[in-house]
Amino acid sequence: MNVNGIGAGYPATGHETGRTERNVAGRNFAEQAVQATATLHGAEEGSGDIAISAWADVVSGSSISVYKTQDFDAANPVYKVKTWDKSGNVTEQMVDVSKVDPENCDTAEMYAYTAHLKESGKGSFEDTVLKAAVAKAVKNAEQRSAGTWSFSEKFDWTKIVNDLMESSYHYGDLKGYMEWKKFLGFLEK
Repeated sequence: MNVNGIGAGYPATGHETGRTERNVAGRNFAEQAVQATATLHGAEEGSGDIAISAWADVVSGSSISVYKTQDFDAANPVYKVKTWDKSGNVTEQMVDVSKVDPENCDTAEMYAYTAHLKESGKGSFEDTVLKAAVAKAVKNAEQRSAGTWSFSEKFDWTKIVNDLMESSYHYGDLKGYMEWKKFLGFLEK
């Protein structure tokens, strides 16, 4: 199984561990990481499923995995998405990516959608799956004071990406701006 993304509310490649900003309940990031755990899940043995993407969030203790099922049909791509909360409770849903609306979808739908973009060769891991994880991390950080990120809450992912584009442009990160613009092109149908 490939491990495509691991985060602590942030993508694996984008967080400074020395940062002391208060995130949850007055604790700094290092304290949270030591006290939090999450399990990265692969496919169950004998199921015939193939894990194509998996993420774990050690701050919330949750994880999410996207699978191709044994009867997967590339002409009609439907993925199995499983989400685990910090108590190990699992939610499973089937996601037909042709019906995903990036302007109104939940995290499971977005992760299946971007995993499909990667799997179908429309974009690289960095251009699709990783961008969705970063967008989720940014939204998650914004909502930290309001509570935990909900995998079932629907968001306008194009708005999140537009905000990231504007921020990149504002801070003179034209390369970042263009990368987010490319991702936005994947989301606009």
